[in-house]
Amino acid sequence: MLNHRISVFIPSTVNGHEPAPADLIARWVKSAKTKFAELFGGFTAHRAVGGWMSPVHGLIEEQVTVVTAFTDDDGVDRLGEVEEFAAAVAEALGQEAVTIEIDNSLQFIGALAAAA
Repeated sequence: MLNHRISVFIPSTVNGHEPAPADLIARWVKSAKTKFAELFGGFTAHRAVGGWMSPVHGLIEEQVTVVTAFTDDDGVDRLGEVEEFAAAVAEALGQEAVTIEIDNSLQFIGALAAAA
């Protein structure tokens, strides 16, 4: 039974609030789809709007692509790879953090350089 849901949210901005080049975001979305297909056998992706309150820039809203996979208990053991992927996205896009969702709980994963 595939009783766990894991998602990664790919932002569409760089440096937290600047629009990113479409080709850069497309590469990270494709990379997320590939990673989830390799780790979990498949994925579902959809676009959404995400936002947060920045102490410097006020309300920030952006398009995000949510890449989701369902997995069994064994697949949850691959969560570390999803966290590493999210950290790489955060670093590449200059994000403070990238969101991952595990079974309706959110985690904010910072960049690799910040985590070291």
